Amino acid sequence: MAISCDSTFTNINMFNQPVNFKNGIGKGVQIKNFKPYSDFVFKSLVKKAEIINGEAMLPTDGHPVVAIVSHGPGFSWIPLPALAMKFFLNNGFGDVIAGMFPHKAMFLIPGLKNYYKKVLGAPTEIVTVEDIINLLKNNEIGFIGTAPEGANCLLSYDEYVVPFRSKGLIAAAIKTDASICLIAHQGGETWNKTINLPFGWTVPFSNGLKGFNITFPPYKKINNYIALCKRYTPSITSSELLGMPKREARLMLNVEIERIRAQMNLMTDEVKYLLKNEKIS
Repeated sequence: MAISCDSTFTNINMFNQPVNFKNGIGKGVQIKNFKPYSDFVFKSLVKKAEIINGEAMLPTDGHPVVAIVSHGPGFSWIPLPALAMKFFLNNGFGDVIAGMFPHKAMFLIPGLKNYYKKVLGAPTEIVTVEDIINLLKNNEIGFIGTAPEGANCLLSYDEYVVPFRSKGLIAAAIKTDASICLIAHQGGETWNKTINLPFGWTVPFSNGLKGFNITFPPYKKINNYIALCKRYTPSITSSELLGMPKREARLMLNVEIERIRAQMNLMTDEVKYLLKNEKIS
């Protein structure tokens, strides 16, 4: 197994968090709590992995970082949190409070909600967009992420990053001027089978729907896995949104969300090229 997470940073307490602030009790956990998950993934599920421009994830500019991540079909996202948290730990950011928002269906599996809460930092006490905004405004969390495609990961579209179902975290990031990091990845498709319509057909009036994904459990190791990170600067700011009527603000956010999805699809093209040509150390 090879993991490339090479960079060196100094972990500065950019968020003025008390030294004894260990977690937010359903509002995130210290990144070092992710270690059991990362160890399992790199021992059992992934042979070789690389994260490119991982520095874009680190909260070094005094603002929390909100990661908008491509979900990919089925379980193809599973190695990404492990790789990202490995990068944080290798660069001295293990004390940063972090969390990830999973699909609520994951909490229906007995025992998994508590695991997400204690190990993966799922903010289980955060239930509204306003809650997220307060979490970010108060610097109670340093890094938080989600894959906004949600249940659409079960469907196949004409683009890899499919239409978003959950947009609340993106709106919260823009409304609080948080730093935004986009993350695209490839390699986990090994655990998926896509069934598409013939002749490249798509379903009319469906925004490019062309089939569905059959998700398999992580039954074998992934040979190569690559993730690419890039900072994203929205075209609108929190102060501009405050001055807009609600309808205009909603429409502007929707435009921003589509820009983000387009950028993530272009990033995915880059990662596909790297993976295909084995441009991985």
